[in-house]
Amino acid sequence: MIVTEFNPKHGQCSLTIESAEDLWTLRRLISQGDVLVTRSSRVVKREEEFSRPDKGERVKVTIALSVEEAHLDNSLERIRVRGTIIEASDESVTKAGSHSVILSPGHSLTLRKKVWSPLQIRLVRPSNGSSKRFLLVAVDRREAGIGTLSGSHLSVSTTIESGLGGKQGDEQSSRPYVSKVVDLIAQIAREGDEIVVGGPGNFKNLIANQTRVRLPSHLVSVVEGLDLTGADGVRALIKAESFQNLAKGSLIIEIQQLVAEVVKRISMSDPKVAYSLPRVRDAAAAGAVEACAVSDNVFASGVDEEGLVQVLNTIEEQGGSVYLADSSMEFGKQISSFGGIVALLRYALRAY
Repeated sequence: MIVTEFNPKHGQCSLTIESAEDLWTLRRLISQGDVLVTRSSRVVKREEEFSRPDKGERVKVTIALSVEEAHLDNSLERIRVRGTIIEASDESVTKAGSHSVILSPGHSLTLRKKVWSPLQIRLVRPSNGSSKRFLLVAVDRREAGIGTLSGSHLSVSTTIESGLGGKQGDEQSSRPYVSKVVDLIAQIAREGDEIVVGGPGNFKNLIANQTRVRLPSHLVSVVEGLDLTGADGVRALIKAESFQNLAKGSLIIEIQQLVAEVVKRISMSDPKVAYSLPRVRDAAAAGAVEACAVSDNVFASGVDEEGLVQVLNTIEEQGGSVYLADSSMEFGKQISSFGGIVALLRYALRAY
């Protein structure tokens, strides 16, 4: 989440949504009575001599919406916010009735609140390094896959085929392919990204060296032990032991360790664990939750959205940690199998 302005004393935060994690954070921030300022479109009926009375013109406007309700959709690719328009950049836009806006990655907005709570300030200004991003490259001389890992969310950006045949080939013939891969890495990379290159054979070293010419060399690492390339290679790279060592202390490693501990406690009938929303809610109400992970497809389990948001906020207000897990990852699938939410407890409440 790119925060361009944040002034809690004046009740205002301007930001741009970047990822699914940001949508979760924003959903936890937006409350009834807030004012959301963003770009939207409205149908405006022009009162002109030859205009049709039943037709209108759809125009782009900046509106300020007094929030009545907000909902994440099940795919977590957007938030729908409904409310009443209180300000509009086009005077012809009616302020009667309700209006909805859709927020998705890439969307910029300003959120105004009368009071920003300490939790809400922490959500905007996280201190746990969750903004750290990896750019992953799985490559050999035939194929390359490039993806990004932000928090626990993996996105495969593109795959490239070289068109080169055989296991060997002169360096001259592979130059256009190498240049294309490195150009794409440079285009996708953001300041501060850690670039991790893996793949079978030595071709990955050529890509890494050429990338170091274009980008800060200390941010480019080569990992061994990866036999796949392309999109499958990007997904497999995260599981490689060399990447696990490289990413120690990152959000994805913390989530993996949390889920592994959850599975271990369940298998040992350790009561210091909870899963499914009702049980985690009870544990949160008792102040017992040390850390909690929720799958991004949790709503497929039919849980109450507002209830889930309240539980997550309660956990963090009591000093617990909350993580969002990508349901396409192995640990995300494990969380989904336990009702979409799991928690490690500070002490036992009751045996399940």
